[in-house]
Amino acid sequence: MPIRRLLPCLALALAATAPRAQQPPFHLVQRIDEMLVGVDAIALDVVDRDHVAGTYFLVNAHRPAPLVGYANYVVDCREPRRIAILSSVMPSGRLEPEQPFAQPPRRSGAIDPAGLAFGAVHVMDGTAFVAAFTCRASSAPGRAAQIAAELAAHGGPADGASLYCTMQPDSGRPPRRVEVRWSVAEQAVAVNGQWLSSGFLAGDEVVFGTGAQWRVDRRKRTARLVRDDGRQLFKGDCDTRPDAAAAAPAR
Repeated sequence: MPIRRLLPCLALALAATAPRAQQPPFHLVQRIDEMLVGVDAIALDVVDRDHVAGTYFLVNAHRPAPLVGYANYVVDCREPRRIAILSSVMPSGRLEPEQPFAQPPRRSGAIDPAGLAFGAVHVMDGTAFVAAFTCRASSAPGRAAQIAAELAAHGGPADGASLYCTMQPDSGRPPRRVEVRWSVAEQAVAVNGQWLSSGFLAGDEVVFGTGAQWRVDRRKRTARLVRDDGRQLFKGDCDTRPDAAAAAPAR
């Protein structure tokens, strides 16, 4: 699903869970599987020269209300960025539709970063994108929406690389060009901007999917859809250029 179609989900979730007069702007910073990661821009609070506090939320892309979880946090913006969680309500198992969600309490009182336990940020739990948005948007609040859009579309680890492959994600539909991104350092894989928990790297291959797996060979620049029994269902070409002419797929 394109990022531009996901943005209204966050707004809808907010409308369903907060009084209209108190609705702050939320910015989508990434999608991981079916979960959208959004940051409350109004709640950003510069603690000192190196630290910024904030709140981020998790929203199910297909069921935007109620919100799935939240965390109040402080980011150390010095490289490499680190994050400390002050309080959180995060999902454990499946969140049932009738399960109530309580709006998170706002932070109160002074924050002493010296007394916090900071840890590394990562792609697959969303904290890398939350930290990047927090540090960049707090120093340029007028660009918050633009920064969030950049992270949602292109954010990722510094060692990230991409190939654009001819694939057939939906059986019966014409093949199309798909961006496959990966990070060796994070062992993380994204397809068209959506990071996937099923993704991993194995030698020259970027692998993702459940049931039938996609196997993108970074050296040969091919993309294959392979069933558990080894049967190849589809094969397409890959290129570093998004608009490269695609070769005819070999089935």
